[in-house]
Amino acid sequence: MRDLKQQHGSWLAVTLLSLMLAGCTKQAQETAAAPPPDNGTALQPAEPPLPPPAEKESVQSTTKETKLPEDFPLPLYTGFQIKNTLRTQAGDFRGTQVELVGNAPLNAIAEFYEAEFRKRQLKVSKMNQKTGSGEELLMLGQSETVTAGVAATQEGNQTRIVLSWSEKQSSDSNASQPQ
Repeated sequence: MRDLKQQHGSWLAVTLLSLMLAGCTKQAQETAAAPPPDNGTALQPAEPPLPPPAEKESVQSTTKETKLPEDFPLPLYTGFQIKNTLRTQAGDFRGTQVELVGNAPLNAIAEFYEAEFRKRQLKVSKMNQKTGSGEELLMLGQSETVTAGVAATQEGNQTRIVLSWSEKQSSDSNASQPQ
């Protein structure tokens, strides 16, 4: 039962992280364009700037599946099996999450997916930490239009990986096609 709660908690945390990260690029661009307040400096404003009113974005998700979507851009780590897949839509961002289970060292998984992120010109940041029952890895790859993530946990001889890929959909893709 404890494992089930941990699995559900991990899956929920990664899902929420992916949805939050989907808007990071847009938010970072808006924040960078905002001038500093009049009563502070650019490095240390007197009060934090208020974000613009958020538009109500619909977040949609489809049912879970156990096969890899054909358009998922990342390869699966060798020897791992797909446990779940989930498609999401949040505003202009469309995403997919894939949960894998198997057994491999986290450093090998980190090297593999870091190379995959760099092939796709994503800026990579990562962290590892020991936990009471094992080890965790979190890696993020970002560009202006893509946010990708790898969350992996290892407990004993079981490794769980959640891959996420969120990509901004072009609003003018129909206009750019020849008629």
